[in-house]
Amino acid sequence: MSDENLQVESEIACYRSGVAARLTGVPVETLRVWERRYGVVGPRLSESGQRLYTPDEVHRLGIIKRLVDAGHAIGSIATLPIVTLIEMSNFEKSSISQKAVPALASRTDTRLALVGPWISSRRISEALSHSMLNIVGKCTDLNRAAKELEGTMADIIVVEFPILDETTIDTLNEVKQACDAGNGIVFYRFAPSPVLLELRAAGYEVVRKPLDSVEVEWFCNALMRTQASPDRARPLLPATQPPPPPRFDESGLAAFAETGGKIYCECPRHLAELLLSLGSFEKYSADCANRDSKDAALHRDLQWTTGHARAALEDALVRLAQAEGIDLPAHSGESL
Repeated sequence: MSDENLQVESEIACYRSGVAARLTGVPVETLRVWERRYGVVGPRLSESGQRLYTPDEVHRLGIIKRLVDAGHAIGSIATLPIVTLIEMSNFEKSSISQKAVPALASRTDTRLALVGPWISSRRISEALSHSMLNIVGKCTDLNRAAKELEGTMADIIVVEFPILDETTIDTLNEVKQACDAGNGIVFYRFAPSPVLLELRAAGYEVVRKPLDSVEVEWFCNALMRTQASPDRARPLLPATQPPPPPRFDESGLAAFAETGGKIYCECPRHLAELLLSLGSFEKYSADCANRDSKDAALHRDLQWTTGHARAALEDALVRLAQAEGIDLPAHSGESL
């Protein structure tokens, strides 16, 4: 293979096994068995030896997972060409729609209305056409979307915004009403916190990150699974806001932990140790995000999610210190 081909191959965005498992619905353990026994895909390895999967491989795994769920033996389909797998998947999809089982049809044939130049592009539409998602309408211009999609009858509107502002929710509601949609997913680049809170309070899922068709499919399916089972938790979406900087420094937390010996339950010590551990992992994730551009979004999510957990425990530590009459640790001027 030429150096040029190697360079192109190295620039392909890849998913680690945990992310691939989440996107496809195939547990990591099952994925490894499928690879070892059946050669379902041949993932490359990172420099640290971790399995990496391209979007095409994740797409293939998702189709195979649906076919296995439909009753096909993994050994009989594992090495089939992608074209054959897609044809089989489309056949299963048409068979399901002909059986007139409302609950199942609503889960496996979700209707989408796509709004925005990227989300309604040909590349995304073609990729989603091989999934169990049914694109019933598209509009590249957000300003004309409500008019052009009137009467479309979609389950979910998927809308991209470069910037969210105070007029966003009115625009979304107009598009949602025009399509008679029950759910909405918003992809954005920049937004103030009050607008994000308003959209989430109104029931919209709001996601800040550049996505590909595999992740769009996962978000839509996760949203519909939650809609079909109200007792289930909402889909797990990435953190979209950075956490506040650390409130206490490590030496202060270490000193605070020593006060645990004066209290029978030792909660101050346990809480300080948790905060030290979370702070270390937050820094570690930030370093991973800076070192590896391919996994930057994943590690930023880990960093921010850990940071929010750390901030919540810092609040708990303050309440504990006030209740027990303990001096607070030294404050930190650090930011991640």
